[in-house]
Amino acid sequence: MKHKVSILLERQDDSLVRLTGLLYRKGYVIESLSSGPTEEQGRIRVTAVISGIQKTPRLLMSQVAKLFDVISVDVWEDNSSVQTN
Repeated sequence: MKHKVSILLERQDDSLVRLTGLLYRKGYVIESLSSGPTEEQGRIRVTAVISGIQKTPRLLMSQVAKLFDVISVDVWEDNSSVQTN
């Protein structure tokens, strides 16, 4: 099953590398990934479509939230949409 993940990170040199490394080590497959700055200085928003989730999305959220530069994590099933204003 595919899930969409939206993660708000403190902007650091290795934030994206650490995030993708964690997903890889936990066995998740990143099908698409986009990132960009937010309106708040020093933060980036990462949106990804992830498959290979045999575990619950709640477990994915708790694993990602353990990274010290993560501010928030949201997970949606593939049939929902992500909209930005």
